[in-house]
Amino acid sequence: MKLIGEANMESSQTLNIMLDMLRSNLANALHSVDNVLPLDREQLDNTLKTTLDSVREDVLEKFELVAKADYEAQTALLENMRAQLDDLESRLRELEQQQSE
Repeated sequence: MKLIGEANMESSQTLNIMLDMLRSNLANALHSVDNVLPLDREQLDNTLKTTLDSVREDVLEKFELVAKADYEAQTALLENMRAQLDDLESRLRELEQQQSE
């Protein structure tokens, strides 16, 4: 079972990958208009990286992210507990009916 910190680390790594892809795509798109607007690619890349790093930190602070495997394990456990509860409620009703007869 993974610890919360490990789940946040995996989520952070996934978010970093996504932000890096976004940064790269934005930089490439802006570079394609370099003929129209003179852009310093290194400055642009640094600005995008700083901005997206800030966005990543904000997202991680606002949300409690967990690994998908942990979420699915908890969902399965919850479904199992609900099934057991339904079974117990059914058995209780049967016992109550038998007692009232």
